[in-house]
Amino acid sequence: MRRPICILLLAVAFAWGAGKAEARPPELRDLVDAPNPAGCSEYSFMFWDFYRAELWTDDPDLPGKKFGLSLTYLSDFSRDALVKSTIDEMVRISGQPEASFAKARIKMQQIFRDVEPGDRITAWRAGAEKLRLFVNGEETGTLNREVDLFLAIWLSEETRHPEGRQALLSGRCDG
Repeated sequence: MRRPICILLLAVAFAWGAGKAEARPPELRDLVDAPNPAGCSEYSFMFWDFYRAELWTDDPDLPGKKFGLSLTYLSDFSRDALVKSTIDEMVRISGQPEASFAKARIKMQQIFRDVEPGDRITAWRAGAEKLRLFVNGEETGTLNREVDLFLAIWLSEETRHPEGRQALLSGRCDG
């Protein structure tokens, strides 16, 4: 009688554990130990939801030297739209001419993909000159220049979404 009860308890425990989803994106499992994001925010305008941003780091001083920024998309975007909006924001924040980002544009065209709701792009800042990019868990390329400028779109004081920046850097989730 004890044996069937033990087996049943083990099965229930296993099923309960298997049903728990880990919040950390799979591509960050070997890079960060934190089981939950340090901060997160949803980005929308009017009635259009764009994406949810999550900051991943083990560093208590946000964002830290090594960290990940994961965007889970809530709408469809083409690769071209993603590249264009990224370059536009880098131009706006830096004050540099668009032509100065020609190499970055080519690299992003290779790295980015069309996205639909549920797709995820993650950027891992591995150093001042190394940003590893993943699409849905698959590493698609590396940016070696403009690392901090790319991340400034979400994390700098010049961001278009200061409330989102505050949520990411304050260790809270607003959505």
